[in-house]
Amino acid sequence: MTARYRGMPRRAPAPRAHSLTTREASAVISDRAILPGGLRRRGPRARTAASGPRRIAMALTAPVPESGQAVVVELDPYEGEVTALVRELLGGRGRHLAVEPDPVRAARLSLCFPDVEVVTADAASLPGVLAGRGIAVADVVIAGRSWAGLPHAERRASLAAVREVLSPEGAFTAPGPLYARFRAEERHFRRMLGVSFEEVVAGRTAWDCLPPAFVHHCRRPRVLAPLASSP
Repeated sequence: MTARYRGMPRRAPAPRAHSLTTREASAVISDRAILPGGLRRRGPRARTAASGPRRIAMALTAPVPESGQAVVVELDPYEGEVTALVRELLGGRGRHLAVEPDPVRAARLSLCFPDVEVVTADAASLPGVLAGRGIAVADVVIAGRSWAGLPHAERRASLAAVREVLSPEGAFTAPGPLYARFRAEERHFRRMLGVSFEEVVAGRTAWDCLPPAFVHHCRRPRVLAPLASSP
């Protein structure tokens, strides 16, 4: 054992590991509770500002009106992360539908959100889903996952369904992973959005998502007439 000599300074104790306060822990839980499908925040640190995934969720729900009896439709809401935020924004107003193609996830959403109208169907069935519930038009349609990787026919049918149900001043939002932004599928999807809507804007990139992501903001659906056949 090493002897301790008089006058030698004591070794400073090792710093204690920082433990999250209740407020910080709540922020972390909140960030992880409302991530759009498939997105995860980068690292476990608590932040005072909104983290990347929360910003994506907030961007997806930005068109939800602050007043009035709006009709908001989620397509493929995944595990319900954005569903919770839409519920909070509506505050009991209007109608909130979640159209989920997976019956297991649809059942789980119904249990977690009994006040949300959960329907087991795909995006292309949207006009029939709304008509069956006496809804003429939707004010906001939110895609819970990126559509860039969908087969062309499914993507085209889904966008046509969204155009058909949206009001003239309605809005559609959809997330997109940054890594796919310059791939052929994503470029083609952006062209389809430009044909389908009068206004299409790509939002800011949230770099602290895994993967980094952004949101397509689309407004005022176009009424597309079928091409006339050649004589």
